[in-house]
Amino acid sequence: MMSKSPTLLVSLLSLVSLLVLMMIVAFPLVAQDQGRRMAYPELQKLITEKNEAYILVDVRTKQEYESGYIPTAINIPHREIGRNLPTEDRSAKIILYCRSGARSGIANGTLAQLGFSNVIDFGGITRWKGELKGTK
Repeated sequence: MMSKSPTLLVSLLSLVSLLVLMMIVAFPLVAQDQGRRMAYPELQKLITEKNEAYILVDVRTKQEYESGYIPTAINIPHREIGRNLPTEDRSAKIILYCRSGARSGIANGTLAQLGFSNVIDFGGITRWKGELKGTK
């Protein structure tokens, strides 16, 4: 029984070390600042008052975009945003949205990794209370 205890201890220490290493590697990815969120009234004000430059990007698929999008939005699917940038200006105000907020979060991370510093995640289109363009 005594000979198994050191082996068990070494196994436990190895497991703990592996878990700590995984946390060290994964934490920056999880905790990466994904920019700030924007509420409906703030986005609505930007769109209606036209006082401030911004780029509103719908990161859903082309088919989803064509079924209805927030006024002034352009469509760049989240899988393409890294190679089809909304602008070359890394300080431009870019507002992202998708259906539920998941893809806009991914696109936000992609743009942050590419050096964009003013990216805002609106989240899901379901948060938009105004009319949609492109609907029949």
